[in-house]
Amino acid sequence: MPNLCVLSINVSNMDQAKQFYCDILGFQISKAYSEEIISLENEGLSLVLQKCDRITKTDYPHEAQVIIGIETADVSAAISKYKSQGVEVIFDTPQPCPPGLYSAIRDPFGNVIELLEFTE
Repeated sequence: MPNLCVLSINVSNMDQAKQFYCDILGFQISKAYSEEIISLENEGLSLVLQKCDRITKTDYPHEAQVIIGIETADVSAAISKYKSQGVEVIFDTPQPCPPGLYSAIRDPFGNVIELLEFTE
């Protein structure tokens, strides 16, 4: 049976990626393999920032894509926090989902990150 072992996030500017994923989202760098591959501290699945050439802009949630999900205790507060930091927020108000509530943000490279509040 397959086992997921790493999630790579393609980014076109590593300095901007470190600012977003570390300063805004709160991840810490665990290891820099090179200027083009950096691992972030995360329990469970390895999370890697990997340099690519171009940004993307998918039509979330209407196009096929892999979506990163981050758990939050209060999705409304997370929306306010990220908006105040200049992050593109896709849903200004929490949306219902089977386990609770969610919203979504976009990183500077077009990658979508869902913010999940589990209430069930």
